[in-house]
Order: sequence, then C-alpha cells, then structure tokens
Amino acid sequence: MAKTSGLAQQIYIHGSDLSGDVGAISNAGSPRPLLDVTPINKSAMERITGLSDGEISFTAYFNDASLMAHPVLSALPTTDVIITWLLGGSVGDVAAGLVAKQVNYDPSRGADGSLVITVQNLGAAGTPLEWLRTLSAGKITHSSASSSTGVDDSGSSSKGIVGYLQVVDIDSGTPTVIIQESSDNGVGDSWATILAFTAVANGAEPTAERKVATGAVERYLRITTTGSFSNLDMVVAYERGTAQDDVDLG
Repeated sequence: MAKTSGLAQQIYIHGSDLSGDVGAISNAGSPRPLLDVTPINKSAMERITGLSDGEISFTAYFNDASLMAHPVLSALPTTDVIITWLLGGSVGDVAAGLVAKQVNYDPSRGADGSLVITVQNLGAAGTPLEWLRTLSAGKITHSSASSSTGVDDSGSSSKGIVGYLQVVDIDSGTPTVIIQESSDNGVGDSWATILAFTAVANGAEPTAERKVATGAVERYLRITTTGSFSNLDMVVAYERGTAQDDVDLG
C-alpha cells in the first residue's frame, strides 16, 4: 500500500452505481462522543467513549436518467440503504461501507448555472462506518457460476468477517454470491464457504446486503457465485474483525 490520490473512485448506493454522478465525498466518518465521567477526586477531565456513529455524505450532479442520481436519491427511502465507497478499482483497495438512513435530498442551483445535490447518510443499523478491502476489482461481472482468484491476506484471523455486496444488474436467473476461505489458496485445503449472501433474482436488483460471520477466518478469500444465471454485475468488499471493533465477531 502507498500514498494515493482521490482519482478514479466509485460509489454504490444499494446496488445503484452512482460513480458517474457523485462529484465529491464531503464526509465519511465514524464520530464517537466523549462522556464526562470526572469524579470529585480528580483535578482534570476524565472521559469515556459513547455510542459510535457513521456517516457518508456527498454532492451529486442532477441526472434524471434511469437508475441515476435523481431517481435513486430523490426517492428518500425510509428503509436502510447500504453504501459502498471504493477508493480504487483493484482487488485489495480500501473501501468504506455503511448501513444508513438517507437524511435529505437538497438540490441547489448556483449563480454559474450549476445544479448540484447534497445528500447526507447517517448510520442506522447499530454499526459505525466500516473500513473495508475490496474482494472484487471494482464492479465485476460473472457471466455464469464461477469463482474469482483467491486473495492472500498474509494470515488467518480470529474475529469474524463483515461482507458487503452490491448487486448492480443481472441479465437472467438467480445467482447466490458467496465468500469462501482456504488456508492455502485451495492447494491442499479445499475452499469452504464462510459467508453466503441472500440469493437475488433477476428483477430484484439493484440491491445490496451487509452480512457477518463469526469466528476464525482463513488466510485466503475468494468470491464464488452459484445458481443458474447470466451476467451478474456486482461489487464485493469485506473487513476482517479485530479486537478493537465496536461489534465483537469473535
């Protein structure tokens, strides 16, 4: 990993690819309030952390084409939306994920003639913003049931895994997306399913899902798709659990 710019990024809102409409990410964070618990026998402040939160907010350009910024964002759904922001388009790139409520849809027309929309999304599922790694090289296509190349994470872990799936489009059928694990990239230790997302039928997309699995996770991971289908466009990202996470998946 190395220093990088903010060029060539992608963002997906519950399966909709809005990468070509979002002009700037204004905030992506996980703020934590500090609670004052200073007793009378202390001469300085004593604080502990309170509830974690999450936010991904951005500005977008007005686009009323099908599945673009205006029809997707102006709907202001009352249900949760799942957001995946990719900081690059290669396997292993950093990404951010959040299960959120979309708070607003605020277009503004500038004096220069510009028409932009500000959108704020706040954490809504009891989990903060999660920093992920991409298991897919940005948006990828499985034309039929298959497996992607295994990714080497240099070692196993013991605190579970969080997976984010964005299903952008399906030509036909009902695919199931699976994250599989192996200790040696399938050489002697066969691939086993650690996390299976809900099957999605053609016509139910765009959609997205966040899913977790507890316990140990082997060193190598890969994407596998099963079922009878054609041309599944998807994005998959994940995070291995750690001891300092807000939610313990051990």
